[in-house]
Amino acid sequence: MLSSIIQPIEKEITAVNNQIEKHLLIKSGNLKSFAHLEFPPLNKSIRPALLILTARLFGCNPEKAVPMGCVIQFIYMASKVHAAISEKDSDYIRGNTDPRDGSQFPVLVGDYLYGKFFYFLCRDGQLNFLGTLSELVCTIHEGGILSKKSEGQDPREIIRKETAELFAVSCWLGASLAGATEREQESMRRFGLNFGMAYGLLEQGGPAGYVASYCKEALAHLAGIPARADKSVFEQIVQKLSGSGLAATRMVI
Repeated sequence: MLSSIIQPIEKEITAVNNQIEKHLLIKSGNLKSFAHLEFPPLNKSIRPALLILTARLFGCNPEKAVPMGCVIQFIYMASKVHAAISEKDSDYIRGNTDPRDGSQFPVLVGDYLYGKFFYFLCRDGQLNFLGTLSELVCTIHEGGILSKKSEGQDPREIIRKETAELFAVSCWLGASLAGATEREQESMRRFGLNFGMAYGLLEQGGPAGYVASYCKEALAHLAGIPARADKSVFEQIVQKLSGSGLAATRMVI
């Protein structure tokens, strides 16, 4: 879906993925042996890509955004690992069950991945973002709680918390790293939130009308950003998610 659109930052996305893979290797083996860490190709890149593209949009060297792209992806991966843990799970018995289907190892892996996002913040001197990112993690898990109690819950509120807020923070972080104005940061946050709502609805097979509505709202917030060379990239991404690209996008997610 996005390979041709995000080609200008292909090197940076590869760097993010390489860093992720490197930190999945521990003395006990690859963390993929202890939790389900295989995701569809789009979910391996879309969130870091939005952050890096936003940083680039406002004049920041994309390479400087790579560590924060790793932070965002670690948060995504950790939240998905924890969300997938069964409430009816029994303890892992060596040789009888796949440790990835248990609870003990996936919980530990999820916690490890959250620890890695904090490590990257410390290593790169970006602790000023810790408060926002910590609040994001809380919001994602609030969405998980609502999802478990889904009866009577508005699915859009669950999607907002579990999916869209991470998109919003990804775009906001990219703008903040680049030194964009507060108004521009807020515009990109709202763009990411609405795009994330469309994306989350699409993942869950939501009504096409709702998806198109959120895409339209995302573009409205993008319109407030002054014309820049890379602005059209965001428009192309949204267009891929809405309208004629809708069916094809469902297949790749």
